[in-house]
Amino acid sequence: MKLFAVCLLLVAAVTVTAQKKKQSGWKMAKGMMTEIKEGWNSSIDEMLDESTDSGLSSDVEMFLTQLKQSVCFGVEDVCESDMFLGCNCIREFQNLGEQCFQIPCNVVNFLLNDFSDFLRDFRDVLSFEDAMEVLTEQIYVPMMEAACECSDKLADATFNCIENYDAGVLDMIGRGTYEMIVGMLDLESMKKVMVAALAIHCNEVGEEACYQDFSNQMITWAKMVDKSMDGASKKDCTAYARVDKELAKYFKAMDTEDMSKVVKAQYEMSKKGVCTPAKCAKYQAKNYYSCCSVEGVDLAAEHELGENIGNILDNAMSLLSTLSEDVEENLVSREDLQTYLSTFDFETLCEGKKGLKEYKKKGKQCRKQRSEYEYGY
Repeated sequence: MKLFAVCLLLVAAVTVTAQKKKQSGWKMAKGMMTEIKEGWNSSIDEMLDESTDSGLSSDVEMFLTQLKQSVCFGVEDVCESDMFLGCNCIREFQNLGEQCFQIPCNVVNFLLNDFSDFLRDFRDVLSFEDAMEVLTEQIYVPMMEAACECSDKLADATFNCIENYDAGVLDMIGRGTYEMIVGMLDLESMKKVMVAALAIHCNEVGEEACYQDFSNQMITWAKMVDKSMDGASKKDCTAYARVDKELAKYFKAMDTEDMSKVVKAQYEMSKKGVCTPAKCAKYQAKNYYSCCSVEGVDLAAEHELGENIGNILDNAMSLLSTLSEDVEENLVSREDLQTYLSTFDFETLCEGKKGLKEYKKKGKQCRKQRSEYEYGY
């Protein structure tokens, strides 16, 4: 799926309170990314401790060691009480069978054995491309590989665990309080979003899992961002320098804290970067509009991804507005959400632009080649 819109949104979102001089969008982005990396590096240094076995702080290592006793269990172990995961959750994961029941244990083992190495590698990156390679190779791809092996039942196990959570730690916050909070959440829509995400990322095209394809897209996108921040020509299709003005307008919209203005600016920036000029649309179609991307758009529609994300946002805003008068209940409208999500569908986004034919051609080709397959949901 296209990462251009999402990642620019994340890059810019951290800059709401930053003081910005009037300058080009990519120069602003480069300065802010330098500041962000300095902040990340400082935080990472505080998390690391060379004197411990895990390489993490002693307090974190102690907690993870205790947590491991809870989440690492045998498929036939009988649970009578458990401090952190809870017996109901243990049984849900045991029902996944084979290797899938070990997912909670594998996560904690990664944190204990490999997370400090990841943090060091991430701290030492010299470019956005390097950072994306570390993230995809050490986090995203292994995570999706494990999840996709168990994807047909993983969402059920996860949300049954949340609904019936009975760990001893609840005695500290109150079981009644937990049940009240969970009862107020739209867990059904959350589950459907997880199902949709697994369907999109675990889908296979040409015997390749789509998460592998998306990983390559993320790295290519990061390389284009690096070139843009380093002053690439606006005519260079292997960079996003052509959206410089739109990026600056996006930063300006972020300062208003008006989500409709932010989404509109993001939409215009995406449209410019994806759809024009035609020769750049051809490059985009080759690198970002793969058959995994095409099928991802179709799967998102089939699973009503936008509708369910909207349900979650409505639920969250409603709950937050009851807790604080400062929270606007309609902070993100359904219209804004649909506008944002439309930037992932290049065939819709580029209507009326010369670049449209490249995406139409690729979409038609992929749908023609698509053989019938089971989504598993």
